[in-house]
Amino acid sequence: MRAIQRFTASGVYDHLRMDLAFNEELTFLFGLNGSGKTTALKLMMAMLEPSLEPLVRIPFRELELVGETHKHSNVSVAATKGESTGLELRCSIVPDEVFSLGGEGLEGLDLGEVQMRESRSNPVLRAIADLAPPIFLGIDRRFKTPRTPPQRHRVPTSRQIAHEFQRERSLDDPAFDPGLGEVAFVIEDFASNLRRRQAGIDERFRQEIILDAFTYVDPQLHGFTLEPSEEMFKAFREKSSAIRQALADLNLDSDESERRSDHFFMTIEEVMSTIRKLSGQRDKEGELPKELNEAVTAWFMNQPQVDRIDRLFDATNKYREEQDRASRPLHDFIELTNKFFSQTGKDVQIDRVGDVEIRMEGKTSSLNALSSGERQILIMLAHLSLNRRLLKDGVFIVDEPELSLHMAWQDMFVEAVQAANPKLQLVLATHSPAIIGGRDSLCIPVSSVEEA
Repeated sequence: MRAIQRFTASGVYDHLRMDLAFNEELTFLFGLNGSGKTTALKLMMAMLEPSLEPLVRIPFRELELVGETHKHSNVSVAATKGESTGLELRCSIVPDEVFSLGGEGLEGLDLGEVQMRESRSNPVLRAIADLAPPIFLGIDRRFKTPRTPPQRHRVPTSRQIAHEFQRERSLDDPAFDPGLGEVAFVIEDFASNLRRRQAGIDERFRQEIILDAFTYVDPQLHGFTLEPSEEMFKAFREKSSAIRQALADLNLDSDESERRSDHFFMTIEEVMSTIRKLSGQRDKEGELPKELNEAVTAWFMNQPQVDRIDRLFDATNKYREEQDRASRPLHDFIELTNKFFSQTGKDVQIDRVGDVEIRMEGKTSSLNALSSGERQILIMLAHLSLNRRLLKDGVFIVDEPELSLHMAWQDMFVEAVQAANPKLQLVLATHSPAIIGGRDSLCIPVSSVEEA
């Protein structure tokens, strides 16, 4: 689901009516305790997953959700429930189809078994499942994320298998936090994929360095420069620094390569400096001074190599941009998280294999050292920044984001979420004025009482 536009409901718990029109980027749902904020979110998620259990358990008469997907500009899902008709689901993608769950004995059905059986064959359930539900962070602080299409599943690595084995063993440990376990896997998975991407970028750069030896220079497009300009001289120094750093990144910075590159750059700089200093001078016989003549000859012999350095510099810039683009989500996640953690004297660091460390007062600790509020921030930002299962754009719903957060962190919450994934439509059900932050025009009340 790319965006939710409207959700309407009647007869919720036999007396509540809802009509929620969502803003394109950010919506705050507000209301007193008991007004139905959490119920509205549960019903919306149930309609879009789809999940039969909440739709059967929560009383209502009619529900309708209208939104927009990547394939369909407008799509709607509707549900009705009555004593005689039972539960019925419809989806505008398959307008002539209906999913029905009989009214007699509805409460006694094994809904898990029914859903497993019907989800494979019923066209309505299949159509809804293809919509991809919103990302949901509930009060239990466990993420519900869109399912990964079957063709995108990867064979787990031995490290991932070991991590899952440890997670299963830890489920009986009262101190084990499943949310942190999921985040550890998300970060490790991103780091593993990042290493593969960076290895590919490195290899393409190595190939470009080698193949440049066979680059043909067209003399009609590239002439000889007799006197290097001031701009050329300054740029050459900048290029030498950038190229040396790129070679270091590729582990090509041996003592011999450093010695030869230093000698080349230093010698060419001296040649360029001599030409610029003595340019235009003549001796008594009108000849070029010997020092200038030797410098011009050296420049003539080495300009093809200088041109090659220019091409290597361009390739280096492209290489650095690709590396930065690949690692940017991880850097942004660490920076965003530490904006919060710095206020409590902590600093999160992630090594090359994706292991997370928390540093505080010169000591290193595991994720278990985090408070409940810190865990919530880490879990949320890690999923939004690094979880490769999430869509690049879509809907992110959070129920009571203020839970366990200090007032200062509540002030920072919305901006942090938007920075972590700026393409998401945010729906926040909250009591907190600090979360809303004066954005009253983006607030909508959840429900009203139906007239008798």
